[in-house]
Amino acid sequence: MFIPINNGGSSKHSEMTLIWRSGLSAALMGLALVFFVACGGKTTPTDPPTPPSPVAPSISTHPQNQSVIAGQTATFTVTAGGTTPLSYQWKRGTTNVGTNAASYTTATTTLTDNGAKFSVVVTNAAGHIDSVEATLTVTATPSSATLVDHTCTNLALVPAASITAAKNTLKIAYGHTSHGSQLITGMNALMATAGSPYTWNEGGTAGAMKLDDTAMGGDVGYHPAWVNNTRAYLGTPANTGRGTLHPDINVIIWSWCGQASDRTQQTMIDTYLAPMTLLESDYPGIKFVYMTGHLDGTGTSGNLHQRNEQIRAYCRAYNKIHFDFADIDSYDPSGNEFLSRGAGISADGCAYTGGNWANEWLAAHPTDPLATLANACDSCAHSERLNCIQKGRAAWWLWARLAGWNGQ
Repeated sequence: MFIPINNGGSSKHSEMTLIWRSGLSAALMGLALVFFVACGGKTTPTDPPTPPSPVAPSISTHPQNQSVIAGQTATFTVTAGGTTPLSYQWKRGTTNVGTNAASYTTATTTLTDNGAKFSVVVTNAAGHIDSVEATLTVTATPSSATLVDHTCTNLALVPAASITAAKNTLKIAYGHTSHGSQLITGMNALMATAGSPYTWNEGGTAGAMKLDDTAMGGDVGYHPAWVNNTRAYLGTPANTGRGTLHPDINVIIWSWCGQASDRTQQTMIDTYLAPMTLLESDYPGIKFVYMTGHLDGTGTSGNLHQRNEQIRAYCRAYNKIHFDFADIDSYDPSGNEFLSRGAGISADGCAYTGGNWANEWLAAHPTDPLATLANACDSCAHSERLNCIQKGRAAWWLWARLAGWNGQ
């Protein structure tokens, strides 16, 4: 900084004054610079702070196992952390399902969903993590179906009043061929016992139960004949829910011969389950009894077993009335199982690979009341007398259930 000074012409004094002024200016400028820096001023630019690295996802709560009843839905949830945003991919086994959310709800479940595995993959910019698998358990809907099988043959458990109610209230029409006659043969043997309460006849006279045997021609294996024969026998549906030609008939039962073995899943529906259900709808005042097909020796891996299982599942799911003919073929009176051993060889419900359960049981229990009944029984079509006795006893259990007994 230069400031001219007039010192009366003294050049020396003027020079000193200039030097002093210059030094003062430099000092003041230095002081100002120190003050600027001390007060937070910047002399050069600096880089912005480095953002933190993203945190990979983690799971604090994995999806949990779920148990539901068929017809309900199931919801799986996950609790995850990590740098947002997080994305979610749910999986059923290896198949992607659901939406991008921390929970997944299944569609309405069926028994085929039982045992399914569900998991989720959580992902963000730093990576991903897989959850553990959760298992879905689906149980059958509590059923009000009437199911009669090999466990339903001890008539000592059936109240006498229920047998009387069956004789007083049931009017049954039965369609069958030779295999189906096993029920009738067994019922006849029971009726022949002195003082027996298990009486029936075609007209329902003298206090006996009315059962119109072979009321409809053929058996349930012949479609559409069995459906047409049922409608022809019953007549046009009346406002009572029964048929106009036989208005007293309130129970219809059909048996198979051997045709169930040849059905596929779809033809079983088309030729049996669906037509029977339609009859129920058209004649709501009549109880229709479903039945499994007799054993054929193919065991648990054969097509017949799959079709019988299809019938059983349908009856349980839709609260039907079911007489399990094949199940009765599969057990001796002591509860020993023979289906897995090929029971039903040569269309004989008691013969299996290695023997015949009816003959073996009778040989081991010669004084049992069942042995007495079997020995007095008429010839049993395609099977042994003991098997017919078991079918007859199960039939009376069924009649008691249809008359209102709860089976307990």
